[in-house]
Amino acid sequence: MNIKKTALLAALGVLAVFNAQAQVELTVTGSTAFRSISFNRFPVLFDSGSLQSNVTNANIRTYTGTMSNAVPALGNTTVTIRSAFSGSAAGMIAVRNGTPLSALNVDGTSVNKTPDVAFSDVFPGSANPPIPESAFAKRDVVGVTPFVWVKNNSLVGVDNLTREQAVLLMTASGTGLMPANFLGGALTNNVYAVGRDSGSGSRITVEKDIGFVGNPTLWATNGAGVLITTNGYSSASLVASTVKGTSYTIGYMSLGDFITINTSATALSYNGVPFSATNVQNGKYAMWGYEHLVSRNGMSANQQLVRNALVSAITNQTYQTSDPSYAGLFVDIANMQVERGADGGTITSLQF
Repeated sequence: MNIKKTALLAALGVLAVFNAQAQVELTVTGSTAFRSISFNRFPVLFDSGSLQSNVTNANIRTYTGTMSNAVPALGNTTVTIRSAFSGSAAGMIAVRNGTPLSALNVDGTSVNKTPDVAFSDVFPGSANPPIPESAFAKRDVVGVTPFVWVKNNSLVGVDNLTREQAVLLMTASGTGLMPANFLGGALTNNVYAVGRDSGSGSRITVEKDIGFVGNPTLWATNGAGVLITTNGYSSASLVASTVKGTSYTIGYMSLGDFITINTSATALSYNGVPFSATNVQNGKYAMWGYEHLVSRNGMSANQQLVRNALVSAITNQTYQTSDPSYAGLFVDIANMQVERGADGGTITSLQF
Protein backbone atom coordinates (compact mmCIF):
# COMPACT_ATOMS: atom_id res chain seq x y z
CA MET A 1 0.00 0.00 0.00
CA ASN A 2 2.83 2.36 0.90
CA ILE A 3 4.57 1.53 -2.38
CA LYS A 4 1.41 2.35 -4.34
CA LYS A 5 0.96 5.61 -2.43
CA THR A 6 4.54 6.62 -3.02
CA ALA A 7 4.24 5.85 -6.74
CA LEU A 8 1.04 7.89 -6.97
CA LEU A 9 2.61 10.85 -5.23
CA ALA A 10 5.62 10.64 -7.54
CA ALA A 11 3.36 10.54 -10.58
CA LEU A 12 1.42 13.57 -9.38
CA GLY A 13 4.69 15.40 -8.81
CA VAL A 14 5.85 14.65 -12.35
CA LEU A 15 2.48 15.80 -13.70
CA ALA A 16 2.71 19.07 -11.76
CA VAL A 17 6.19 19.72 -13.11
CA PHE A 18 5.02 18.89 -16.63
CA ASN A 19 2.08 21.28 -16.37
CA ALA A 20 4.33 24.07 -15.07
CA GLN A 21 6.78 23.49 -17.89
CA ALA A 22 3.98 23.36 -20.46
CA GLN A 23 2.94 26.93 -19.67
CA VAL A 24 4.71 29.76 -21.47
CA GLU A 25 5.35 33.03 -19.67
CA LEU A 26 6.67 36.30 -21.14
CA THR A 27 7.40 39.34 -18.95
CA VAL A 28 7.61 42.69 -20.72
CA THR A 29 9.16 45.91 -19.41
CA GLY A 30 10.70 49.11 -20.76
CA SER A 31 9.37 52.23 -22.43
CA THR A 32 6.17 53.79 -21.14
CA ALA A 33 5.92 55.69 -24.45
CA PHE A 34 5.04 52.41 -26.22
CA ARG A 35 2.88 51.10 -23.39
CA SER A 36 -0.41 51.90 -25.12
CA ILE A 37 0.69 49.96 -28.20
CA SER A 38 1.53 46.94 -26.06
CA PHE A 39 -1.82 47.01 -24.31
CA ASN A 40 -3.55 47.13 -27.69
CA ARG A 41 -1.53 44.25 -29.17
CA PHE A 42 -1.31 41.84 -26.23
CA PRO A 43 -5.01 40.83 -26.32
CA VAL A 44 -5.13 40.18 -30.10
CA LEU A 45 -2.59 37.38 -29.72
CA PHE A 46 -4.97 35.27 -27.63
CA ASP A 47 -7.67 32.94 -28.94
CA SER A 48 -11.20 34.27 -28.78
CA GLY A 49 -12.88 33.28 -25.52
CA SER A 50 -9.67 32.13 -23.83
CA LEU A 51 -8.36 35.46 -22.57
CA GLN A 52 -8.35 36.37 -18.89
CA SER A 53 -6.72 39.61 -17.80
CA ASN A 54 -5.93 41.92 -14.94
CA VAL A 55 -5.70 45.49 -16.26
CA THR A 56 -6.30 47.56 -13.15
CA ASN A 57 -2.77 49.02 -13.04
CA ALA A 58 -1.36 51.57 -15.52
CA ASN A 59 2.00 49.79 -15.88
CA ILE A 60 1.58 46.33 -14.35
CA ARG A 61 -0.92 44.17 -16.25
CA THR A 62 -1.42 40.46 -16.94
CA TYR A 63 -3.00 38.53 -19.81
CA THR A 64 -3.39 34.75 -19.96
CA GLY A 65 -5.02 32.27 -22.36
CA THR A 66 -4.16 30.22 -25.43
CA MET A 67 -2.60 31.37 -28.73
CA SER A 68 -3.35 28.56 -31.17
CA ASN A 69 -4.18 31.05 -33.96
CA ALA A 70 -1.33 33.53 -33.47
CA VAL A 71 1.21 30.79 -32.60
CA PRO A 72 -0.09 27.47 -34.02
CA ALA A 73 2.88 25.52 -32.67
CA LEU A 74 1.72 26.19 -29.10
CA GLY A 75 -1.71 24.63 -29.61
CA ASN A 76 -3.70 24.73 -26.36
CA THR A 77 -0.68 25.62 -24.24
CA THR A 78 -1.49 28.33 -21.69
CA VAL A 79 0.44 31.54 -22.31
CA THR A 80 0.80 34.37 -19.79
CA ILE A 81 2.09 37.83 -20.70
CA ARG A 82 2.92 40.16 -17.83
CA SER A 83 3.92 43.81 -18.12
CA ALA A 84 5.99 45.86 -15.68
CA PHE A 85 6.85 49.06 -17.55
CA SER A 86 9.66 51.09 -15.98
CA GLY A 87 11.21 53.25 -18.74
CA SER A 88 13.56 52.59 -21.64
CA ALA A 89 16.95 52.56 -19.92
CA ALA A 90 15.69 50.93 -16.72
CA GLY A 91 13.93 48.25 -18.75
CA MET A 92 16.97 47.37 -20.85
CA ILE A 93 19.16 47.21 -17.74
CA ALA A 94 16.66 44.92 -16.01
CA VAL A 95 16.61 42.55 -19.01
CA ARG A 96 20.39 42.56 -19.29
CA ASN A 97 20.94 41.97 -15.56
CA GLY A 98 18.02 39.60 -15.01
CA THR A 99 16.62 41.86 -12.30
CA PRO A 100 13.27 40.60 -10.95
CA LEU A 101 10.43 43.10 -11.25
CA SER A 102 7.17 43.36 -9.35
CA ALA A 103 4.36 41.92 -11.49
CA LEU A 104 0.87 40.44 -11.08
CA ASN A 105 -0.82 37.11 -11.50
CA VAL A 106 -4.15 37.26 -13.30
CA ASP A 107 -5.94 36.91 -9.93
CA GLY A 108 -4.27 40.11 -8.73
CA THR A 109 -1.72 38.56 -6.40
CA SER A 110 1.80 39.96 -6.54
CA VAL A 111 4.71 38.04 -7.99
CA ASN A 112 8.32 38.86 -8.88
CA LYS A 113 9.33 38.00 -12.44
CA THR A 114 12.55 38.32 -14.38
CA PRO A 115 11.83 40.37 -17.55
CA ASP A 116 12.31 38.67 -20.89
CA VAL A 117 11.95 41.62 -23.25
CA ALA A 118 12.01 45.42 -23.01
CA PHE A 119 10.73 48.17 -25.26
CA SER A 120 13.12 51.09 -25.65
CA ASP A 121 12.88 54.50 -27.33
CA VAL A 122 16.64 54.42 -27.93
CA PHE A 123 19.41 52.15 -29.16
CA PRO A 124 21.16 50.24 -26.34
CA GLY A 125 24.30 52.27 -27.01
CA SER A 126 22.47 55.47 -26.03
CA ALA A 127 21.83 54.29 -22.47
CA ASN A 128 23.99 55.76 -19.71
CA PRO A 129 26.28 53.90 -19.41
CA PRO A 130 26.01 52.41 -22.93
CA ILE A 131 24.79 48.83 -23.22
CA PRO A 132 26.47 46.64 -25.87
CA GLU A 133 24.29 44.90 -28.47
CA SER A 134 25.78 41.59 -27.31
CA ALA A 135 23.94 41.99 -24.01
CA PHE A 136 20.76 40.90 -25.80
CA ALA A 137 19.82 37.87 -27.86
CA LYS A 138 17.95 40.01 -30.37
CA ARG A 139 16.86 43.58 -31.06
CA ASP A 140 13.84 44.30 -33.25
CA VAL A 141 12.76 47.70 -34.58
CA VAL A 142 9.00 47.80 -34.09
CA GLY A 143 8.03 51.43 -34.68
CA VAL A 144 9.05 55.00 -35.40
CA THR A 145 8.39 57.59 -32.69
CA PRO A 146 8.23 61.27 -33.71
CA PHE A 147 8.68 64.14 -31.27
CA VAL A 148 7.53 67.75 -31.52
CA TRP A 149 8.50 71.03 -29.90
CA VAL A 150 5.35 72.49 -28.39
CA LYS A 151 4.75 76.08 -27.19
CA ASN A 152 2.24 77.55 -24.79
CA ASN A 153 -0.03 79.78 -26.88
CA SER A 154 1.12 82.89 -24.97
CA LEU A 155 4.24 82.81 -27.18
CA VAL A 156 2.58 84.75 -29.99
CA GLY A 157 4.53 84.67 -33.25
CA VAL A 158 6.82 81.74 -32.38
CA ASP A 159 6.16 79.05 -34.98
CA ASN A 160 9.53 77.42 -35.70
CA LEU A 161 12.74 76.29 -34.02
CA THR A 162 15.97 75.85 -35.93
CA ARG A 163 18.44 73.27 -34.70
CA GLU A 164 20.70 76.06 -33.44
CA GLN A 165 17.82 77.73 -31.56
CA ALA A 166 16.83 74.38 -30.03
CA VAL A 167 20.39 73.80 -28.78
CA LEU A 168 20.53 77.32 -27.33
CA LEU A 169 17.13 76.86 -25.71
CA MET A 170 18.56 73.96 -23.70
CA THR A 171 20.96 76.20 -21.75
CA ALA A 172 19.83 79.81 -22.27
CA SER A 173 16.13 79.81 -21.35
CA GLY A 174 14.79 81.42 -18.21
CA THR A 175 14.71 84.67 -16.31
CA GLY A 176 16.89 87.38 -17.82
CA LEU A 177 17.99 85.19 -20.73
CA MET A 178 16.30 84.15 -24.01
CA PRO A 179 13.46 86.52 -24.99
CA ALA A 180 10.57 85.32 -27.13
CA ASN A 181 11.44 87.73 -29.95
CA PHE A 182 14.76 85.91 -30.38
CA LEU A 183 12.65 83.03 -31.67
CA GLY A 184 10.59 85.31 -33.91
CA GLY A 185 7.91 86.07 -31.34
CA ALA A 186 6.02 89.33 -30.91
CA LEU A 187 6.89 89.71 -27.20
CA THR A 188 10.05 90.20 -25.14
CA ASN A 189 9.01 87.90 -22.28
CA ASN A 190 11.60 85.28 -21.38
CA VAL A 191 11.12 81.74 -22.71
CA TYR A 192 11.35 78.71 -20.38
CA ALA A 193 12.37 75.23 -21.60
CA VAL A 194 10.52 72.23 -20.15
CA GLY A 195 11.71 68.63 -20.55
CA ARG A 196 12.30 65.15 -19.13
CA ASP A 197 14.78 63.68 -16.64
CA SER A 198 18.11 62.22 -17.73
CA GLY A 199 16.87 58.61 -17.77
CA SER A 200 14.11 59.36 -20.26
CA GLY A 201 14.31 57.86 -23.73
CA SER A 202 12.44 60.89 -25.04
CA ARG A 203 15.09 63.25 -23.69
CA ILE A 204 17.93 61.11 -25.04
CA THR A 205 16.32 61.00 -28.50
CA VAL A 206 15.58 64.73 -28.70
CA GLU A 207 19.00 65.79 -27.43
CA LYS A 208 20.74 63.51 -29.92
CA ASP A 209 18.44 64.61 -32.77
CA ILE A 210 19.32 68.29 -32.23
CA GLY A 211 22.98 67.54 -31.46
CA PHE A 212 22.93 68.83 -27.89
CA VAL A 213 25.65 67.62 -25.51
CA GLY A 214 25.76 68.66 -21.87
CA ASN A 215 23.40 69.36 -18.99
CA PRO A 216 20.33 71.37 -19.96
CA THR A 217 18.73 74.07 -17.83
CA LEU A 218 15.11 72.98 -17.53
CA TRP A 219 12.19 74.51 -15.67
CA ALA A 220 9.25 73.18 -13.69
CA THR A 221 6.49 74.71 -11.60
CA ASN A 222 6.58 74.41 -7.81
CA GLY A 223 3.58 74.04 -5.52
CA ALA A 224 2.82 77.73 -5.90
CA GLY A 225 2.89 77.51 -9.69
CA VAL A 226 6.19 79.42 -9.90
CA LEU A 227 8.81 78.29 -12.41
CA ILE A 228 12.01 76.94 -10.83
CA THR A 229 15.02 75.11 -12.27
CA THR A 230 14.84 71.33 -12.32
CA ASN A 231 16.63 68.23 -13.59
CA GLY A 232 13.57 67.41 -15.69
CA TYR A 233 10.19 65.82 -15.16
CA SER A 234 9.81 62.11 -14.47
CA SER A 235 6.84 61.76 -16.85
CA ALA A 236 5.80 63.16 -20.21
CA SER A 237 2.36 64.04 -18.87
CA LEU A 238 3.97 66.52 -16.44
CA VAL A 239 5.84 68.15 -19.32
CA ALA A 240 2.60 68.45 -21.27
CA SER A 241 0.60 69.85 -18.35
CA THR A 242 3.28 72.45 -17.61
CA VAL A 243 3.42 73.65 -21.21
CA LYS A 244 -0.37 73.73 -21.29
CA GLY A 245 -0.79 75.72 -18.10
CA THR A 246 2.31 77.93 -17.87
CA SER A 247 2.90 81.01 -20.01
CA TYR A 248 6.05 81.39 -22.13
CA THR A 249 7.06 77.72 -21.96
CA ILE A 250 8.31 75.42 -24.72
CA GLY A 251 8.78 71.67 -24.29
CA TYR A 252 9.37 68.54 -26.34
CA MET A 253 6.98 65.60 -26.28
CA SER A 254 5.53 62.72 -28.27
CA LEU A 255 2.43 63.17 -30.41
CA GLY A 256 0.35 61.25 -27.89
CA ASP A 257 1.18 63.77 -25.18
CA PHE A 258 0.74 66.76 -27.50
CA ILE A 259 -2.75 65.62 -28.46
CA THR A 260 -3.81 65.88 -24.82
CA ILE A 261 -3.06 69.64 -24.78
CA ASN A 262 -3.51 70.72 -28.42
CA THR A 263 -6.32 73.13 -27.57
CA SER A 264 -3.99 75.13 -25.30
CA ALA A 265 -0.64 74.66 -27.05
CA THR A 266 0.79 74.54 -30.56
CA ALA A 267 3.36 72.27 -32.19
CA LEU A 268 6.25 74.14 -33.81
CA SER A 269 7.98 73.41 -37.09
CA TYR A 270 11.56 72.20 -36.73
CA ASN A 271 14.15 73.64 -39.12
CA GLY A 272 11.26 75.09 -41.10
CA VAL A 273 9.50 71.75 -41.58
CA PRO A 274 6.20 70.94 -39.82
CA PHE A 275 5.70 67.45 -38.46
CA SER A 276 3.83 64.97 -40.63
CA ALA A 277 4.27 61.25 -41.09
CA THR A 278 5.23 61.89 -44.72
CA ASN A 279 7.90 64.42 -43.71
CA VAL A 280 9.44 61.86 -41.34
CA GLN A 281 9.32 59.13 -43.97
CA ASN A 282 10.95 61.21 -46.70
CA GLY A 283 13.69 62.60 -44.46
CA LYS A 284 12.54 66.23 -44.23
CA TYR A 285 11.61 66.13 -40.53
CA ALA A 286 14.43 64.93 -38.27
CA MET A 287 12.87 64.80 -34.79
CA TRP A 288 12.24 61.07 -34.50
CA GLY A 289 13.65 57.82 -33.21
CA TYR A 290 13.01 54.10 -33.46
CA GLU A 291 11.10 52.00 -30.96
CA HIS A 292 13.10 48.84 -30.21
CA LEU A 293 12.31 45.53 -28.53
CA VAL A 294 15.32 43.85 -26.92
CA SER A 295 15.27 40.22 -25.76
CA ARG A 296 17.29 38.54 -23.05
CA ASN A 297 19.74 35.77 -23.71
CA GLY A 298 18.51 32.31 -22.77
CA MET A 299 14.83 32.60 -23.65
CA SER A 300 13.12 29.28 -24.38
CA ALA A 301 12.03 28.40 -27.92
CA ASN A 302 8.38 28.86 -26.93
CA GLN A 303 9.06 32.26 -25.39
CA GLN A 304 10.72 33.28 -28.63
CA LEU A 305 7.63 32.18 -30.56
CA VAL A 306 5.46 34.44 -28.40
CA ARG A 307 7.97 37.31 -28.72
CA ASN A 308 7.97 36.91 -32.52
CA ALA A 309 4.17 36.89 -32.63
CA LEU A 310 4.11 40.13 -30.60
CA VAL A 311 6.60 41.77 -32.98
CA SER A 312 4.49 40.69 -35.97
CA ALA A 313 1.30 42.05 -34.37
CA ILE A 314 2.93 45.43 -33.74
CA THR A 315 4.67 45.79 -37.11
CA ASN A 316 1.64 44.63 -39.13
CA GLN A 317 1.32 47.27 -41.86
CA THR A 318 -2.48 47.42 -41.77
CA TYR A 319 -2.38 48.00 -38.02
CA GLN A 320 0.30 50.70 -38.24
CA THR A 321 -1.40 52.60 -41.06
CA SER A 322 -5.05 52.39 -40.02
CA ASP A 323 -5.51 51.66 -36.31
CA PRO A 324 -5.90 54.92 -34.32
CA SER A 325 -3.93 53.49 -31.40
CA TYR A 326 -0.86 53.62 -33.67
CA ALA A 327 -1.64 55.74 -36.74
CA GLY A 328 -1.57 59.43 -35.87
CA LEU A 329 0.65 58.83 -32.83
CA PHE A 330 3.55 56.96 -34.42
CA VAL A 331 4.89 56.55 -37.96
CA ASP A 332 4.54 53.28 -39.83
CA ILE A 333 7.76 51.45 -40.68
CA ALA A 334 6.73 50.03 -44.03
CA ASN A 335 6.61 53.44 -45.75
CA MET A 336 9.91 54.74 -44.38
CA GLN A 337 12.11 55.93 -47.24
CA VAL A 338 14.99 56.81 -44.91
CA GLU A 339 16.83 55.32 -41.97
CA ARG A 340 19.41 56.18 -39.33
CA GLY A 341 21.89 53.84 -37.68
CA ALA A 342 21.96 55.49 -34.28
CA ASP A 343 19.93 57.92 -32.22
CA GLY A 344 20.41 61.32 -33.82
CA GLY A 345 22.49 59.70 -36.56
CA THR A 346 22.73 60.85 -40.15
CA ILE A 347 19.53 60.23 -42.09
CA THR A 348 20.24 58.18 -45.21
CA SER A 349 18.06 56.91 -48.03
CA LEU A 350 16.55 53.45 -48.30
CA GLN A 351 15.80 54.11 -51.97
CA PHE A 352 19.28 54.70 -53.38
